[in-house]
Amino acid sequence: MKKSFLSAALSAIAIFSAFPPATSFAAKKEAGYVYTIINNEATITGFEGDPVYIEIPKTIEGCRVTEIRDNSFYECGSLKHITLPDTIEKIGHHAFYACYSLESVTIPESVKEIGMGCFCGCESLTAVSLSDNISRLPDSCFRSCTSLTSFDIPDNITEIGDFCFSGCTALTDISLSDNLTAIGDCSFYMCGLEAVYIPSAVEQLGVCSVGYTPTDEGASQINGFTILGKKKSAAADYARENSLTFQNADDFVHAFAIQRINGQQVSVPSVFLIAIGLLILISICLTLLRTKRFRKKLR
Repeated sequence: MKKSFLSAALSAIAIFSAFPPATSFAAKKEAGYVYTIINNEATITGFEGDPVYIEIPKTIEGCRVTEIRDNSFYECGSLKHITLPDTIEKIGHHAFYACYSLESVTIPESVKEIGMGCFCGCESLTAVSLSDNISRLPDSCFRSCTSLTSFDIPDNITEIGDFCFSGCTALTDISLSDNLTAIGDCSFYMCGLEAVYIPSAVEQLGVCSVGYTPTDEGASQINGFTILGKKKSAAADYARENSLTFQNADDFVHAFAIQRINGQQVSVPSVFLIAIGLLILISICLTLLRTKRFRKKLR
């Protein structure tokens, strides 16, 4: 009887020792954030208290920090700044949802994926630096970031998800990637944009993707909204189908030259005329200056 009890006890110990201690999987707390360690990789899973500034280290307990888990800083209203290490590979969905005090964020080059709604509702966000290894901006990624005034979509981005910049009411300047192929439904719905250049690589524009804002009667076109792009393109088709103003622009440089000064459009020929006029004026000034110097020498 004693032998069989001892044998059973030893078997139980052997089975238990085959598994890592429970503390390896339990959430731990450190400097305002909560983390877990699984398979020698650390994952940020949440936060405690009311952190204002957080610096995520490259390693925790000797393990690389590779992920910011889904909803990790969900509604962390006190957070103003966060520094992410170049070991992070993934940022989960709604990771910084409604962090309304967050002012800027730099996503390291190591990050290959960010989840939907990642920065949705970050009302104070004014500056974003994206990783060159991200190829898609997911649905609602920067939705209702009401302090964003401008945004440059890097060349590596090929797709902008549904509602990605929807509700960015201060957004008046957007530069789209030349490699962009798809703009999702309502991507720039209710933005401050008055015009947008859409590269010829774009093959798909979703419902109300650009040029629309909400009214009491539903989605309505933004008055005077202009789409710039090549004549035979998805941009031209979208403008025609939605009765929006379309203007031909062969490339971004051409589109940039079509500016508005005091509400009046300056065409490309006018820009050239202004440039020529400035060159003539500079030439005249230089000539007068040389003449004065020559007269002084004669005296």
